[in-house]
Amino acid sequence: MGPAGSGKSYVARELAHKLRAVYLDKDSVAGELVDAALELAGRQAGGREDDPTYIERLMPAEYAALFATAADNLRLGLPVVLDAPFAAYLGDPDFLITSADRASWPTGTPLVVVEVRTSAETVRARLIQRALPRDQAKLADWPAFWQRLGTQDCAWSGAQHVVVDNDDEPDLDAVVGLTDDAGRARPHTL
Repeated sequence: MGPAGSGKSYVARELAHKLRAVYLDKDSVAGELVDAALELAGRQAGGREDDPTYIERLMPAEYAALFATAADNLRLGLPVVLDAPFAAYLGDPDFLITSADRASWPTGTPLVVVEVRTSAETVRARLIQRALPRDQAKLADWPAFWQRLGTQDCAWSGAQHVVVDNDDEPDLDAVVGLTDDAGRARPHTL
């Protein structure tokens, strides 16, 4: 997890590759459906953080679909890496466990939460470089975006937490090493 432009997708893909895990990106799982639903509701596709329809109705469904898809793979015995910002839910200590329970994740699924942290300057430069329409509102009011979403801490319980510094090349081997800790089954990285 991490804010837009933090490099969370790069970190998640690299971890999935190293762990030989299923990679589930929230935008790939539900992004097109969310945009279509926004358009049907008379909203702008790609508008998210400031749209009450997205925040109240679509975002919860989007995350539920992500957790349900993960559950399907976990029940097959496959490790899973979820790639999403989770920003709206970071302050809820029970979010992870409640979401996993609602999606019927297998009992005892070990969890590792990987928080991708990157400096404000690096994130801003990445958002400018990638030039996605959904980033325009973030860049237009950069101080507000960074204060609200760039510096959040994760309050989730029920998982091991790891912080990855992604200003330079992150040390992902240390994260992968957690998967072999004490002969346990592979944790599923979020």
